[in-house]
Amino acid sequence: MNEVIKINPEKSSLAEMVHQQIRSDIYDLHLLPGERYTEANLAQRYKVSRTPLRLALHMLQREGFLNKGNGHAAWQIPPIDLDYFQDLYELRVNLELIAIRRICTLETPPDFSSLKNFWFVSEADRSTDGQLVANADEVFHSTLVKASGNSEMSRVHSDITERIRIIRRLDFIEGARITAAYEEHANLLRALMKRKQELAELLLKAHIEVSRAEIRNLTLHRLSEAANSNRQLV
Repeated sequence: MNEVIKINPEKSSLAEMVHQQIRSDIYDLHLLPGERYTEANLAQRYKVSRTPLRLALHMLQREGFLNKGNGHAAWQIPPIDLDYFQDLYELRVNLELIAIRRICTLETPPDFSSLKNFWFVSEADRSTDGQLVANADEVFHSTLVKASGNSEMSRVHSDITERIRIIRRLDFIEGARITAAYEEHANLLRALMKRKQELAELLLKAHIEVSRAEIRNLTLHRLSEAANSNRQLV
């Protein structure tokens, strides 16, 4: 007979909280790709007992954020594989191009009011908070795909967005990139609202290509900076 493992609801809730904290720290490079961590270190860092911690770690393993390392209680954050992220970006841009074509042929144009409220503002009213702009960027692109009306395509796009988030946030750490983001998103949105499909496709390709090239350079530099910063704290 198979053993039935009962999980204390309180432990499960705590595990989910730790799961979210660790994932956020991975996104923000507080836990570095390629580094190894023991359960003892992580339990001390997040001030939690081993049981909810292990539940959280196994959740992160299933999601691809952690690998089981050598040793009973060792874990490793997978190194950043830039070729892997390039493949994800290629898939992402193709999904969004399909979405643009579908949007431009809809009888009733989608309501993009919420996007306009953020991206159609004067320079003085633009946010300089990189994380806020990064979040708005995710909402922008996910809204386009959802507006296409294909729920399965939206699900796949959401999964890609989740996987590339760790490096997408690096695109919004400099003022020049934030300024460019406002202009690029606004121009793309105007083209969509006017149903200029070819222009919208060109703008999307240019927007993602610039972002992808910028991130490829930023990632190596930012990881080096984060590693040095963490060593100084030890």
